[in-house]
Amino acid sequence: MNDVVFKTGGDWDSTTLMNNGQEVPANRLFVEATAGRNDFGEADSGGVSLGGEMTGYIETQADPGNQLPIFPGRLVIRVPSHEVVVENQHPQFLFEVTQVWLDQQNVTNNLLDLHVEIDAVNNNVSGYITLYRSHFFSSDEVATITLL
Repeated sequence: MNDVVFKTGGDWDSTTLMNNGQEVPANRLFVEATAGRNDFGEADSGGVSLGGEMTGYIETQADPGNQLPIFPGRLVIRVPSHEVVVENQHPQFLFEVTQVWLDQQNVTNNLLDLHVEIDAVNNNVSGYITLYRSHFFSSDEVATITLL
């Protein structure tokens, strides 16, 4: 089982990637999850429980081009203003058992999108999480939080 921790203070010198307590010199970290949509592809309440897809991998410096899967396992993303934890420890990586926390709040049932791409070779960094909250008497809310 993987226990991956990505941590950055906002620049390359403060950035580390660990797996099971050991530093991993990596070229790329990629995570993308899509959930919380109805049969028409529109945002809907339920998040992960509605099904979806997730990809997560690391490309190490020692073996560029080879995508090492993160899941089943746990991923912690620590950036200056936020912490995201994604956990799926099911041996067959069933999407529906995925749990997601943002700043220590469980947002599993609110998740629409999670995207994190750290590409050290091309100096590209991007990351965001999009959450959905339905309201019975007022407009629904969609919030995108920039991580990187």
